[in-house]
Formats: sequence, C-alpha cells, structure tokens
Amino acid sequence: MNKNSRQDHSAKPKRDSELESLLHSEHIVTVEKMAVGGDGVARIPFKDKSLVVFIDRVAPNDELKIKITSVEKSFLKAKIVSILKPSEHRRAAPCEYFEKCGGCSWQHINDVEQVRQKENLLQELFKKFLPDVAYAPEKTVVSDLKFNYRNRIQLKHQDNQFGYFQSGTHTIVDINSCLIADKLISDQITVLKKKLKPSPELKKYELRINQDNQFESYRIGEAGEGLAFSQVNNQVNEKLVSAVTNLVASINPASLTELYSGSGNFTFKILESTQIVKIECVELNPELTAFTHKKMLALSLQKRLISFTSNCDTFVSRRALSKDFILLDPPRSGCSEIVVQKVAEASPQDLIYISCHPVNLARDLKRLLTGQPKYQLIKIQIFDMFPQTDHFETLVHLSLIES
Repeated sequence: MNKNSRQDHSAKPKRDSELESLLHSEHIVTVEKMAVGGDGVARIPFKDKSLVVFIDRVAPNDELKIKITSVEKSFLKAKIVSILKPSEHRRAAPCEYFEKCGGCSWQHINDVEQVRQKENLLQELFKKFLPDVAYAPEKTVVSDLKFNYRNRIQLKHQDNQFGYFQSGTHTIVDINSCLIADKLISDQITVLKKKLKPSPELKKYELRINQDNQFESYRIGEAGEGLAFSQVNNQVNEKLVSAVTNLVASINPASLTELYSGSGNFTFKILESTQIVKIECVELNPELTAFTHKKMLALSLQKRLISFTSNCDTFVSRRALSKDFILLDPPRSGCSEIVVQKVAEASPQDLIYISCHPVNLARDLKRLLTGQPKYQLIKIQIFDMFPQTDHFETLVHLSLIES
C-alpha cells in the first residue's frame, strides 16, 4: 500500500548519541498505545529518563521482550524478540503475508481496537497542537467492509517478484492475493504476474476498479493513471461525500472555493444538493480537470462551476477566494503555508478541511486559527477509510464566530 511507507528500522544510530550504548540491548516492556505510522509505543528507563521506544507489529497492552534496533536523537526503535503475554486486543492476522508484507500495519489488532486507537491518535494530536480548542468528536464512521475494500492498489515488480515492499525495507514480498483489495483486483494478481516478464528494473503497477466498475492495470507513469477513484474505499467515501454535501446544503452558501478538487469527488454532489451555490474548483492534474470539465458540460453546469487547472499555491496568490465557504481536501502533506495564509485572510464564514494525515491536519489548523482566531470548531469526525492500517480520514468544519 503506497501510503504505508516506513523508515528502515535497521538504520545506523547517530554517532554522537548518548543512547548508542542501548543498541542491540534487550528489554521487557508493555505497549502503551499505537502511534502515527503504525508502530506501538513503549518506554524503558535510562539514567534519569524514560525513553520512548517504537515497535513494529505490536498491539496495545502486549507484554514483550524486545531488542533495540535503532537509536535516534530522542527515541528508540525495536523489534519483538518474544511475546510474553499477548494483548487482549491481539488476534491472528488473517493474511498469510502479513508478517513480512508492508501493505498493512494493523491486521493483528481487532477491528474495534483499531478504531479506538485512531480516535486516541487524533485526540492526542489536538491536545498537542490545539490545547485551547474546544471540540466534541462525533461518532467515528466505520467501514462495513473490513477486508476487500480497496478499489485500487499499487504493487512493485522486480525480477520475478510482484507485491508490496516488506515492512521497513525495499525488498518485495511476492504475493498471489491481497485481502484488503477488492476481490476483483485480488483475483487478478496472479493473472497479471504471468504476463509480466522478469525485469532487473523496479517497476510499479496500479491495479484498480475503474469508473465503469471494470478491472484494469497499468504501469505507473503511463497515460491514464489520473482518473483513478479519488478515495480507495467506495462505501466510506459515499458517507464522507454525503456528510460534506449535507453540511454545505444546510448552510446554503452563495459561493464556494474548492481547493485540491481532484475529479470532482465532492464538487458535483454539492452542486446537486443546492441550486444556489456556485463553485470555483482547483486541481493541478490536467487529466482530472479535463474529466471535471467533460462532466460539467454533460450536466449543463457551466453557469455554476468553473474548473481551474492550477497549483493551489499559485491560485490563492492570484485570485480572490470565496468569503462564504472554502473546502480543502489536500494530499497527505497537507496545505502549504501560503494556502493556509490566504484562506485565513479570506476568512470565509465556513470552512471544511478533509484530511488523510492527522499530524498535518492539526498543524494546519493551528496555523489557520493563529491567522484567524475567530474560527470555532463546529464538527470533527473520523471516517475509517483504511481498515487494517493506521490511516484514516478526518472531516473538520470551522465557522466564523463574530465577537
């Protein structure tokens, strides 16, 4: 899974680190919680400190013997030597490739605990970045499908190997199926493998269900890749889109600026939900804006929708943003400083931020509230778009409260 890239746990320690003596040492620990990135968090005493240790493939409350594999400036990384007492939240991972494959990080944790840990992650980040912001999270929207939910996956091919990278490495784990992929995709993995010729060059392929509900695959970098679904979990995406459109419809703004609009995942449903709103949507990928333009013409929405092919940084620097409503759905990296600055300066009455990375969400909200402190957090809700992993989507609604 392309979003689950992880650092190499065998990285060499920093030479000037006073913690270097701990490298390869063994310790008994209890896992406290899970962290952004998928690892578990434990602590070990060292002199007068309590050092944080990140451990792969653990569950909250596991009692473990671990070995330190990497020493960083302020934390350690470790691997499991043995499980002394498994957590009540631990289960046998249903996928035969899980122990090595980097495609999933949390299959060994039961589904209820996965959601609870995601809620804890978001809560802790808000305490860190936004300690003075009052909010009451709404109930997490969970996925009915815990497996076979992804409408697209990205696999690597080199020599005769076809699959995901092994966790923490660039070694390919050869697979014949994928439990989180739509069954139509999973069933085609072995078919595609037989067609690929051995190659010393590392190549990446996307396997997906297209917008005609048909399977297709292509080497990444070839034409056509831009028209993949904007979200990998159709069922949860429908709930997310419905939540956004219902919120916009209840406010019924006269205008709306949508940044990072993709192929119109939210755009067209918003236009359907109200007859008043006019949208300016911005997307850098020309294939996606071409798709949006074509659909706009087919639905005769030219008077209500303007689609821009532009970098969002450039767009916000040159064009006035809506004073009524702004919708942000940035990539994992979040919004740039100039986008946050210009949104704060525009100070729309209402703002929705959709995020797939909680750290960058909290960071951007802190910047935004610094630039415009009159915003009040009206709604925050997790959408569990990616079961069996530490990833999730978050919807945040801010509204301008005049003093």
